[in-house]
Amino acid sequence: MYEKSDKKIVYQIMDLYLSGTIDESTFCDEFYLSFDLEIDFNTLTKNEYEAFSELGKMSSRFSPFPEDHQKYPGVYSTEEELKEKIIETKIKLSKK
Repeated sequence: MYEKSDKKIVYQIMDLYLSGTIDESTFCDEFYLSFDLEIDFNTLTKNEYEAFSELGKMSSRFSPFPEDHQKYPGVYSTEEELKEKIIETKIKLSKK
């Protein structure tokens, strides 16, 4: 595993999630710790910063609880929405 300050960790966290190695809550926690707290944004390309920022907004609003989605529709992201955003981010960043 990479250091939390290395931007490669974010790519690795996405891969771990998509391979089923970690769940949504673990992804969101690790993404927050790495992207929001550790990474030097100056090491990111403009595309990486924009894509990771969008993913960060969605992951910060993730809730695994159906009652949250029922009580506050559109406020929290679902497992499906999070997975779609991770895939979208990987595709976006693979185009160079």
